[in-house]
Amino acid sequence: MEHDRKKIEEYLLHALKVKEEEHNCLWRDCGFCSVEGNAELLRHMFFHCYHTKLKQWGLAILKDHSDMGACSVGLHNRNIVPEVQENFLCLWEHCEMSMDNPEWFYRHVEMHAHCLEANEENVLFCGWKDCEASFKGRFKLREHMRSHTQEKLVACPTCGGMFANNTKFFDHIRRQTSIEGQRFQCSHCSKRFATERLLRDHMRNHVNHYKCPLCDMTCPSPSSLRNHIKFRHSNEKPYSCDYCEYSCKNLIDLRKHLDTHSSEPAYRCDFADCNYSTRSLYSIKNHYKRVHEGDCTPRYKCHVCEQCFTRGNNLTAHLRKKHQFKWPSGHPRFRYKEHEDGFMRLQLIRYESVELTEQLMRERQGEGDSSESSQQNVQPGEELEEAGPLSTMSANTEAGIRKEGVDVCRAQENTESVFLVLTAGTSAETDSTREGAVMRQLQDTAQQLGMEVV
Repeated sequence: MEHDRKKIEEYLLHALKVKEEEHNCLWRDCGFCSVEGNAELLRHMFFHCYHTKLKQWGLAILKDHSDMGACSVGLHNRNIVPEVQENFLCLWEHCEMSMDNPEWFYRHVEMHAHCLEANEENVLFCGWKDCEASFKGRFKLREHMRSHTQEKLVACPTCGGMFANNTKFFDHIRRQTSIEGQRFQCSHCSKRFATERLLRDHMRNHVNHYKCPLCDMTCPSPSSLRNHIKFRHSNEKPYSCDYCEYSCKNLIDLRKHLDTHSSEPAYRCDFADCNYSTRSLYSIKNHYKRVHEGDCTPRYKCHVCEQCFTRGNNLTAHLRKKHQFKWPSGHPRFRYKEHEDGFMRLQLIRYESVELTEQLMRERQGEGDSSESSQQNVQPGEELEEAGPLSTMSANTEAGIRKEGVDVCRAQENTESVFLVLTAGTSAETDSTREGAVMRQLQDTAQQLGMEVV
């Protein structure tokens, strides 16, 4: 860090003499440009130093695990680091120290955890702002603190990706194994994985645990819920263009807009023998639609009438106009899933956790309109679907299905996969009868698998 601090001071002194308004990062393969002044460039450079240390640790780990293989992503992103827009701020109670160096900041926060005194019951309480977590061991507390600081412990020496622990780093390497080595497949989206644990972690992303307080939208994680509220329910647009009155909600959209002010075209047509270029993403999409749509193989197929389309939005318009489909309650668009024949068809099932389902059912009962609300979640053509393997995910995340009946739960012979066969159910059945039948089937299946239903 001292070595690079001297380098950056020499560069800034030269930039001051020649009156440069923008300061470019000279780190190889970086390309970062600072417009906010010296402090931003210094923070950025310190993160490069911290990132380099993590890559060295990653290199040492791979040398000790020669059977692990190597990253095949490529070197083009190896020195790309996150944008650090402001100083690192410690939110430990009575502290609020601000630092421009990530390494010093993480060690500072670690000292808070090291010096914290336990109470009479030998319990350690996290002192971070608005956090009420408690732990029996100091190691668990330090591990928890990284969720506040976003500290990473290792980085891939090839592509530069940063990870919270060695396990996630190894997962990054394993995900790049050949398709023959990826024996575990998600039944919901058909993605393949090298290990069963990677499949379990992935399938949790298909289960919604959080409901928007402002609409019926359900999300799999707190971050996705925050993004939903930000884009659907907030009018705040904190990112503004310096050249016009345009403002937007995130930095990505602002960068796309800034391309329109450039004299050089930002987008070029990828088709052979086509020289079209433009400064607007909207224009290049329109070009593909008007000129090259006929060159594309129709991959989107209507599951009702088998009609095919080259674009998902065309299939969406078809489903809404011809078959009178409506958006799923709380969800802003249709989602499409690739099937074994290569066609993309409408995704008819949404998974939600048991706790969230119970919350939604209580809300429905309070409104006195439970039957009508449940019908909104079942779209036309949704009579029978299979969803699996979900045995491990159901045991670990208590994955529930937001549906009017889970009629059969069975285990395939000679496999560990449990399949849930979903039907729409009948209004004549009572809740208690359905619940009793489902529980008996779950208990029988669990007994066969040597599992316990809790």
